[in-house]
Amino acid sequence: MDSLRRRSLGIDELHANHFVVSVNKYGFFLCLKGSARILLGEEIYRLSPGSLCIYTPNTFFQILERSADLDGILEEDAVDAYYPVVSSIDIHRRLQIRRSPCVDLSTSQSRSIVRLVEVLDGEENEQCLQHLRYAVCLKVLEAYFSNKPAQAMPQSHDDVVLNRFIVSVYENCHTQRMVQWYADEQHLSPYYFSSIIKERSGLTAMQWIENVTMTFARQYLSCSDLSIKQIAERMNFPDQSAFGRYFKRCSGTSPSAFRLHPHPH
Repeated sequence: MDSLRRRSLGIDELHANHFVVSVNKYGFFLCLKGSARILLGEEIYRLSPGSLCIYTPNTFFQILERSADLDGILEEDAVDAYYPVVSSIDIHRRLQIRRSPCVDLSTSQSRSIVRLVEVLDGEENEQCLQHLRYAVCLKVLEAYFSNKPAQAMPQSHDDVVLNRFIVSVYENCHTQRMVQWYADEQHLSPYYFSSIIKERSGLTAMQWIENVTMTFARQYLSCSDLSIKQIAERMNFPDQSAFGRYFKRCSGTSPSAFRLHPHPH
């Protein structure tokens, strides 16, 4: 099991317009410097120093815009690691976190979390690490519930269409890779739907579908022991050859070559 860890926002996996889904993970982000506009679930939030965002399993997260000096603490771990703490919370409170994931902390609350994380980062004893993880989790939850939920930013009709599409692609790209399907999902014509996506994001709907599909494909190739045939089956391609042609068209290399020499997108 991976331990909790502090991650710099300067690395590729969290650059602006990068997107992740917290599959089987709990985590939080505490903004310490700079500002950002993020998509969390289907809502948009404005972050500034002191903003705390908690994400729950299968939550979609994307940095839409950020300042050059954005920095903070991102901690995450598998569901099992946090279960002893999370399971003690009333179900209504757990639902509150999913519905309203962001709050604004006081300076003293932020500092207390930072101090605990610094102790965690410096600890090597596994038994002590487990207790410190629970302590960090409890401190974050205490800070969250002592503040009013932050309000999501208002969204235009086109913003809602785009955000729902992005989340839906992540949820459905293993089985649905046609623009028509996503347009039908929002009861829009493919032409009107595609024009909104292009205007609001700078990418076509098909580019989004291919980019997200390739994100999963690269993840399976670089981070799992699944065979290429098994990956093709998991992603619902007709066969391994069809998956190989799709992968090479989108990336310029074959799945087997990528697995031997992974490289960032």
